Amino acid sequence: MTLLRTLVPAGRQKFSSLHRGRARDPLVMNSFYLTATTVVTSLLGYVFWTVAARRYPASAIGEAGAGVSAMAFGSLLGALGGSMAVLAELPGKRKPREWSATITAPLVFTSATSAVTAVVTVAVLAQAGHSAFLYRDGWWVAAFVIGVVATTAFQVLESVWVAERQGIWFLGSSTAFAVVKLALVVLPLFAAFGAVGILWAWSAVLAATTVGCLLVLVRRYGYRPRLAGLPRQVWSMRESLAGNYVISVGDQVTLYAVPVIVALKASPEAAGWFYVAWKIGGFYAVFASAVGTSTFAEGSHRPHRVRSLAWAGMKMILPLMALGAAVTIFAGRLILHVFGAQYSAHSYTLLVLLSLGAFPDAVVTIYRGVLRVHKRYRTAAAICWAVSISRLVLTALALGWWGIAGAGWAWLATQTAGAIWCAVDLAVHRDVVEAPAEVSTAQINTVSKENA
Repeated sequence: MTLLRTLVPAGRQKFSSLHRGRARDPLVMNSFYLTATTVVTSLLGYVFWTVAARRYPASAIGEAGAGVSAMAFGSLLGALGGSMAVLAELPGKRKPREWSATITAPLVFTSATSAVTAVVTVAVLAQAGHSAFLYRDGWWVAAFVIGVVATTAFQVLESVWVAERQGIWFLGSSTAFAVVKLALVVLPLFAAFGAVGILWAWSAVLAATTVGCLLVLVRRYGYRPRLAGLPRQVWSMRESLAGNYVISVGDQVTLYAVPVIVALKASPEAAGWFYVAWKIGGFYAVFASAVGTSTFAEGSHRPHRVRSLAWAGMKMILPLMALGAAVTIFAGRLILHVFGAQYSAHSYTLLVLLSLGAFPDAVVTIYRGVLRVHKRYRTAAAICWAVSISRLVLTALALGWWGIAGAGWAWLATQTAGAIWCAVDLAVHRDVVEAPAEVSTAQINTVSKENA
């Protein structure tokens, strides 16, 4: 009895200490806030489109949805790796002037390139397609360009929160955007303009949220935007901007291209079955994406510990992915049955394959963060582009062999190959990954502490 009285308080104290320690761990907290952001915004996004579908005709929903997707793609092409460059460069800046310049350079530069990309996208989409007439409408074009630029700027500013270990601001700004746009889309003023009204509600709120983020940086963190010396600052960040841009595009291109390939090669019904499983299966990548970004951000603060940080992140999400895979295998048909009996019959195998592919995907995503910290951009880009190109080719072939499940087999096979490549690269470059940092931890304190 005496032993029990001694062990119980000691156990409680150890658990409490461990809990407090993990709560103070920037890797854990940033990963938590990034994951929470994705979950919250996804749920609110589902509500947004559900409400819009009840207030707008189906044609307006289709046109606006395509417009929002085109905005995201335009931002991807025009962002030039700005947000990832902030994660790479900001932790090493000690002086307030350097800290502000590291934000201003990618913010201004990528906003300008995104504006150009938006105009080019409008010019292309105005020539063909069922919605081409919209891209010749002045109000639509204005909302589209503002949306593309705001998307890029918003991502750059959100990366500042992650780099400064203030992920709660990331969650707050993204949630505010999702809630306010939902409130606006129900207003009669926007509903009267159909698809143009939806796009304006989206773009206007995103632009306002971006301005709000800037004001918080100015008032709370002492951010001072200065355009003097901007070309020189952009040039000094050219390696980070270019390297991260090539990596990001290579990583995300299949998210846009695979659904297009399925739509072209499969029947409209099969494409619908695929899209539902694809969207549900995409949720499995949330954990790996959050931890991969957090590993990159925290590794930029502590490059000498990036490998241990990556391994800690991997151990943190493995149980969550295992739980997700188990739920999919045993309850996937019930989940799909919500959308209809046909989805349960035709999409189940695809959904299971996507859930299993989350494991090698996590290896590739988190190791990519390690490569980014050590500025091995060519290796990271080679892995991303090799996986993406082989996935597109294999998807096109596998659709003819196994139907929409072929896209799942292509996903699992290419992600597994990518994970093996990462494992081999880690073994070959083990000394590089474990190399000590060139600067001390004291030299990479965030500017917020210095200002305080």
